[in-house]
Amino acid sequence: MSIAYLNGQWSKPEDAKISVFDRGFMFGDGVYEVMPVYHGHIFTLDQHIARLKRSMAEVRIQSPLDASAWKALLEEAVSRSAEHNALIYLQVTRGIASERSHVYPEVSPTILVTVTPSEFDEQTIKPISVICKTDFRWARGDIKVVSLIANGMLKNQAMDEGFDDAILIRDGLVTEGTSSNVFAVKDRVLWTPPKSEYLLHGITRDQTIELARGHGLEVREENIQENFLKQADEIWLTASGLEILPVGKVNGQTVGNGCVGETWYLMKKAFQEEILKAIEKID
Repeated sequence: MSIAYLNGQWSKPEDAKISVFDRGFMFGDGVYEVMPVYHGHIFTLDQHIARLKRSMAEVRIQSPLDASAWKALLEEAVSRSAEHNALIYLQVTRGIASERSHVYPEVSPTILVTVTPSEFDEQTIKPISVICKTDFRWARGDIKVVSLIANGMLKNQAMDEGFDDAILIRDGLVTEGTSSNVFAVKDRVLWTPPKSEYLLHGITRDQTIELARGHGLEVREENIQENFLKQADEIWLTASGLEILPVGKVNGQTVGNGCVGETWYLMKKAFQEEILKAIEKID
């Protein structure tokens, strides 16, 4: 069942109430993480906690818990939910301030955790259609902040035009998707934009790179020109909630033959094997 934790209290998600004076609501002043749960275990938990702590440090929110306490809280959330396959959403805002001010107040952070069921049906996998959009977001995409209005605008613009999502372009170069990292495959070489302040340093992105190299594939973390997408044999979007999602069309042009590519199948199998290994190690 879905469950929520808010500042020490467990409840149904619909019963969790946050103050209108919380700076997450007033300013979007907070950070978050999304973590997949497979067979009752949180996948890549340590990496997500490390990124959470980095995001908090970047926006100067003092972490209210240490790494072991974060781990215990998240594992308790999964246990209380009794969900085997789910997504955890963890949000930390600066907290509740009595005065609406741009100056950071000395208050306790707000911690929100939700666990919701998520079933990933392998039979429904089909390539999606995307359009390239100018990346007009702020220049710190490497911080996983809750202020996602620009991402939402770009995603919905793409959907209004008949596409499933957008790949974002800044100064002629691919940055990322609206909520994902981007990979392009050409002659079985994987290309993905290098880590920078313009894109999120994705946990699934890193996992994909490691697994690809472990299976003998060449990976180039280099800038990708928008025009390179037209030449790619395969294009993927990666994220914790998507895993590795194939793209069949970009700007209306078919990618490869428009079907799921053989490199995607190789990586998808490797990703599933990695999940099983991680579960076996915990058990």
